[in-house]
Amino acid sequence: MNNYVCVIGGANIDIIGTPYSRLNEHDSNPGRLSTTLGGVGRNIAENLSKMGVQVEFISVFGNDNYAREIEENCNELNIGLEHSEIIEKENTSTYLCINNEKGEMQLAISDMGIYEYMTPFFLSSRLHIINNAQACVIDTNIPSVSLDYLMDNVRVPIFVDTVSKKKTEKIKDFIHNIYAIKPNIYEAEILSGMSIKSEDDYKLATEIILDKGVKEIYMSLGSEGVYYTDGKSFGKLPVISDKIVNTTGAGDSFLAGVVWAYLNEMDILSCTKAGLAASYITINSPKTVSENISEEKIKQIIEDNWRN
Repeated sequence: MNNYVCVIGGANIDIIGTPYSRLNEHDSNPGRLSTTLGGVGRNIAENLSKMGVQVEFISVFGNDNYAREIEENCNELNIGLEHSEIIEKENTSTYLCINNEKGEMQLAISDMGIYEYMTPFFLSSRLHIINNAQACVIDTNIPSVSLDYLMDNVRVPIFVDTVSKKKTEKIKDFIHNIYAIKPNIYEAEILSGMSIKSEDDYKLATEIILDKGVKEIYMSLGSEGVYYTDGKSFGKLPVISDKIVNTTGAGDSFLAGVVWAYLNEMDILSCTKAGLAASYITINSPKTVSENISEEKIKQIIEDNWRN
């Protein structure tokens, strides 16, 4: 086993708009626009790289300027792209997001058809790279049949970002080989098959998910924090601050923080703290991946907020 993490998933160009005041539908809203590199998998890869983790990133790109921008950035971050692929006559995935004045996502459109090229055959030729990693991080942008293939063939711990309610549907029937998963409440409802209406339901729903084979669950409660469980240790931790500049990418950094903590042999409570520290750094930045995120910064935030 080698000292790297394999990340499999999406790499996008993110176009994000945030109005200066209350968002008015069916109208032009004065505000600010930014174009940044994104994609759940790519965001996680960048966060991990900035935390000092070597990453091999597996994805697909169009033969266009966006792909070259992503490649240049990955080279700067020392993220390996050797096992990714350029798909001729396809566009690199693009994500358009409209926030409210608080920086909270209100509406988004994603053009991600290129990920249909990430088939089981595509992944099978890269399986040796995946299974020689310390861990494998997967987002659900890739096809359902490919997610199923990975569940049956990956032999290292799998960390899954569910991405969205619709994309969680892809994986709900085969979560038997997942080490850790990061759903929100609505995605946990899909995975468990039950409605989650109260704190008592957190334990019931996550027990169902654990019974399906998942070892650790980090369920996002939005502004209320995170419920974590591995079936033995469980609890709820609040967010560090309710100050928000931008929520885009917060979940990606949370999972990266969990993976970083796992690599450092921390328990589930410490992994949750690391995830919350990473997401705190992200929501206080206008960027999808904060320029301030680092291993040292995460350690400092954990020390400052959970000294005891």
